[in-house]
Amino acid sequence: MTRDEQLSWEARWGRPVAVATFLAGILTLFSTTTFIPKNRTGVEATPDLLLSIHEDHSGYMTSSILSALSALFLTATFYYLFRAIDARGGGIPRWFVYIVIAAPIAYAVSRVIYAIDAIDIADEFASGTPIRGAAGGDRAKAISDISPVVLVLQTAGTVGVAFLFVMLPLRARRVGLLTPFMSILGVVAGALIVFPFASISSIVQAFWLGALGALLLGRWPGGRGPAWESGEAEPWPTAAQRRADLMEQQSDTTPSPQPDDGPEPEEGAEPQEGAEPQEDLERPPSRKRKRKRR
Repeated sequence: MTRDEQLSWEARWGRPVAVATFLAGILTLFSTTTFIPKNRTGVEATPDLLLSIHEDHSGYMTSSILSALSALFLTATFYYLFRAIDARGGGIPRWFVYIVIAAPIAYAVSRVIYAIDAIDIADEFASGTPIRGAAGGDRAKAISDISPVVLVLQTAGTVGVAFLFVMLPLRARRVGLLTPFMSILGVVAGALIVFPFASISSIVQAFWLGALGALLLGRWPGGRGPAWESGEAEPWPTAAQRRADLMEQQSDTTPSPQPDDGPEPEEGAEPQEGAEPQEDLERPPSRKRKRKRR
C-alpha cells in the first residue's frame, strides 16, 4: 500500500474508529458502576464478592457484558493504531496483528463465560455455611472451581489487552502519532489492567480512550502531530516549537508599516520660520519683465 493510499484509508476510517474508541471508554466506566461489591463486616474479600454476586445476578452479568463489548470495540482501536504505526516504520512485526485481534476477543469471551460460572458458584456458596471469618474464606476458595480453559482464556486475554495498551502507545510515540503524555498514560492504563486498584483502572483507561478518540477526530488541543498528515515518522512538536511556529505565522500575516511622510499642514496655518511656503514650492519661478527705457 502506498503512502497516499494509507492516508486515504486513515481519513476514511478515522471517524468510525473514533466512535468505537469513545464507546469503549464509556462502556468501561459503566461496567464499573453497574456492579459494586458490598463491604460486609467479618467477611473476607472472596466470600463478600460471592455474596454480592448472589444478591445481584443481573448487575454482575450486565457489568461483564459491558466489559466484553468494550473489549470488542478496542479491537478496532488497536487495529487502526497498528496500521498507522506500521505504515510509518514503527518497527512492529506483521504477526503482531494476530495479538491485536485475538487478545480483545479472548478477553470478551472469557468475561462472559467466567460470569456465568461465578453466578453458579455464588449461589452454591450463599446456600451453605460457614460464611464469615477464615472458615468462610477457605470454603469459598474450595468451591471456586472455574474451568481451566476459561482461566487460561481469561489470563491470555487480560495480559494481551494490557500488553497492547503498553506496546502500541510507546510505538506510536516513537513515530510521532502520540504525545509523550498520551504514551505514558497508555502504559499506566495497561499496568492497571493486570494490577487493578479499585476503580482507578477503569477511570484511567476511559480517560485515555476518550483522549485518543478526540485525537482521531482532529480535536486535539493545538492540532495533531505532523506525522498524521505526512504519513511518515516525524516527532511530535514540543510546546516551545508550537509557540515559535505560531509566532512565525503571525509575523507573516501582519502587514508591514507604511512610511510616514509627516502630518499635512493645517489649512490657514502660517508656515514655520525657515520653511518655504507650499505654494512657492509648487509654483514655477516667475520672470520679471524689463521696463523699456523711453
